Amino acid sequence: MIKIQKKRKSWQENIYYIFEYSDQRNLLSLLDDLVITIFTSISVSAFILETSPRFSEHYPEQLKLVEIVVTGFFTLEYLIRIWICTVNPKYNHPIYGRLKYLITPLALIDLVAILPFYLQVLFPSLEFIEFTLLLRLFRLFKISRYSESLRTILKVIVSKKEELIATLLIVIFVLVFVSSLMFIAESEAQPEKFSSILETMWWGVVTLTTVGYGDVYPMTHLGKLLSAAVAFLGIGIFGLPAGIIASGFAEEVQKRRVKKIVHPVGKDIKVSSETTVAPHPDFRHHHYTKQEQLKAIAHYIDESSEIMKFCIETAKKKYGNYFQNEEIIKDFAMLLYQETTRKFHR
Repeated sequence: MIKIQKKRKSWQENIYYIFEYSDQRNLLSLLDDLVITIFTSISVSAFILETSPRFSEHYPEQLKLVEIVVTGFFTLEYLIRIWICTVNPKYNHPIYGRLKYLITPLALIDLVAILPFYLQVLFPSLEFIEFTLLLRLFRLFKISRYSESLRTILKVIVSKKEELIATLLIVIFVLVFVSSLMFIAESEAQPEKFSSILETMWWGVVTLTTVGYGDVYPMTHLGKLLSAAVAFLGIGIFGLPAGIIASGFAEEVQKRRVKKIVHPVGKDIKVSSETTVAPHPDFRHHHYTKQEQLKAIAHYIDESSEIMKFCIETAKKKYGNYFQNEEIIKDFAMLLYQETTRKFHR
């Protein structure tokens, strides 16, 4: 009989998976995501209300209390994350692992989110403190840790960075070129508005993006013709990044669907067998013939294939057309190879 045995987790590991994994079957993970999102929204809302004289003058104590509570909560969360980060193999060293974790982007965002409050408490008279209060807006980036959509968009931007950079270079080239032409066409008719190519670039940005503020516009026939051409050109150019991001987003969503099928099967489990036959031979301490060794290995692989077939059939029923058979079979094959190698000490 084949069964799956789950490894026991320590308190540190349990807290780590609550913080780091949002699973619909794990209510604690969902509750953690919801609480962090609510506190982040409250914090940013309080910061916006503080800029209004009506609220800052009539409710100063309440706004201050909100900031203290939110900062205290985020500080506790930050310390807990530093404590549990060693569960991740990348940061498993108790000292250097935590130092390495502290310089990761998400850890820096967590630090910046609480830093302004403590700077204001420690150095209230310094002039730059008011500027540091703007750093509280970085708490919005904390939501990216819990929002799958935001994380997907960030991954798309990173994965498509070469295409986006190429598009940016095209935009810069077109902007410089059309601004130079417009400067030549309008510099004599409107020397105060088109005084240089650098000044004309403002018109170029407004026209290419099809915003059209109306503060700078051509008056000559050549300038109007060029402006119309640039406006049509801008529609196509600024549609390129949108198309690149949209295609990348679709690819990332498809990858996530496959990962949701493949990843949970091999996470924190090990495959073991309980059969009515004798235990598997230990090839290190006894002399077995080559045929006996191959027979034992084949028997173990045959047993393991049963659990693989069961998992594949279950995935097909649950995910239907989204299930990709080849991907999960590759993962199972690798797990079986590693487990067989470990058991038979090859």
